[in-house]
Amino acid sequence: MKNTALGEWSKLTGLRRGFIGRCEKYAGFTLPRLCTEDGYKQDNDELSHDWQSVGAQAVNHIVNKLVLALFAPSRPFFRLEAKPEWKKNAISQGIAEADIDEALAKGEQSAIKELDRRGTVRPKLYQAISNLVVLGNTLVYLPRKKEDEMRVYGVKSYCVRRTSAGKVKTILIREKVMYDELEVKVQDYMMAQKMKCNPETQVEFFQWIERQRDGKYRMSQWVDTKRLPAEFDGYWPEDKLPYRALTWQLSDDADYGTGLVEDYSGDFAALSTLSEAQIKGAVLSSEFRWLVNPGGVTKPEDLEESENGSALPGLEGDVTLISNSKPGDLKVVQGIGADYIQRIGRGFLLNSAVTRDAERVTAEEIRQQANELETSLGGTYSRIAVDFQGPVADWLLQAVEMDLSKTQIERTIVTGLDALSRSGDLEAMRAALGDVASIGSLPPQITGPLKLDVIYTTIFHGHGLAAGKFVKSADQQQQEQQQAQDQAQQQMLTETAAQTAGNVITQGAKAQ
Repeated sequence: MKNTALGEWSKLTGLRRGFIGRCEKYAGFTLPRLCTEDGYKQDNDELSHDWQSVGAQAVNHIVNKLVLALFAPSRPFFRLEAKPEWKKNAISQGIAEADIDEALAKGEQSAIKELDRRGTVRPKLYQAISNLVVLGNTLVYLPRKKEDEMRVYGVKSYCVRRTSAGKVKTILIREKVMYDELEVKVQDYMMAQKMKCNPETQVEFFQWIERQRDGKYRMSQWVDTKRLPAEFDGYWPEDKLPYRALTWQLSDDADYGTGLVEDYSGDFAALSTLSEAQIKGAVLSSEFRWLVNPGGVTKPEDLEESENGSALPGLEGDVTLISNSKPGDLKVVQGIGADYIQRIGRGFLLNSAVTRDAERVTAEEIRQQANELETSLGGTYSRIAVDFQGPVADWLLQAVEMDLSKTQIERTIVTGLDALSRSGDLEAMRAALGDVASIGSLPPQITGPLKLDVIYTTIFHGHGLAAGKFVKSADQQQQEQQQAQDQAQQQMLTETAAQTAGNVITQGAKAQ
């Protein structure tokens, strides 16, 4: 089986047993559904949850922040720009720059509407980010056909091998499916080959993607140990590969990445132990028993059968209460646990304000959130933005039939503090106009000696804007001033002529 997908799967899974064990542990601290234990069956088994729920709360919180910052509703997370040389030629031929920008903005909005129109995409994005935060790895499939759905694979569903530089060499996906869940074309082929064709039969379906010597990727498909013919193969250049093996953080010479939960695994383990001790201690503290003197007057039956407030025969000391006399120990456990919760909270941004769950979230709220993610995660946020947002943007553009490969248009992912695309330029323009207004409010004796056009250009450049788009050149200002003077002079001549004609008519009327 060495040359089959099944044989390669056995080899690769054997090399990563320790990694999968760690993933199961990290999922157990937070969201167990992301990496269940071997043998788990959803129909019969219950997920094994940890003694604490802080992990689930922390992961859900930071994942919500990431998804909102990376894929804000109704806000483009990428920018379409015409190549400078082509744009210059278009303007020289009479096409207004504003019209070019307007057309590109409409393209961006069309792609974002496509994301919102596909109702299953946002849950998949959330699932992918959850896998990255907890397990550090996920595989995303962005289909090239409109009728196909986006897929997100957990670490137990695929294996990956990388070069020392981090480029993907091999991706091997395994799915255990029923025969009737396969594509119709695959079912027809299996039926023609007299393979397993019972609808109730479970088969192992493999998709084996390998990097070729020319840098492109070829995919072969397998059912159990049988390779499907070449018509089922796929072949893509690197930038068009629909399968994206994403990582949270990837070390050199590593095939799999590490997640944020692994960075705090010690705190999660300690909090789990403390939570277990606190719960068991609280249960023991709530229990009590009565000691009854066997030589006394009071009998155990008297206590068990009596009602509250009843009078019982006996002497003081016949009955003694036994209970936990060390409740202070629980306070110690609770105090130490609070320290761990606070440390985890800082790492997963639990102590910050939660963004409002509203349809219209302000640009400033999302900008603050992007800034917080950028500074707290040490640049990981920006790297994930490029690795994940780029393929998603290309996928959405293709879905609205905007193939940029043979055009003069470039797609740029906007990340970090400028993750609001064109709204970032809008805020920059508002800030620049505010600076310009502050200079315009100065008295003439101060602004008189200054070169205002140079100052305005510097202000717009300082805010990251092209000054030529907003500030008129000296020649343009001179031409407009000359035109204004000519118009004023023409208007004055017209008014003078009209007044002269009126005087002539008035004098003629008086003479008659």
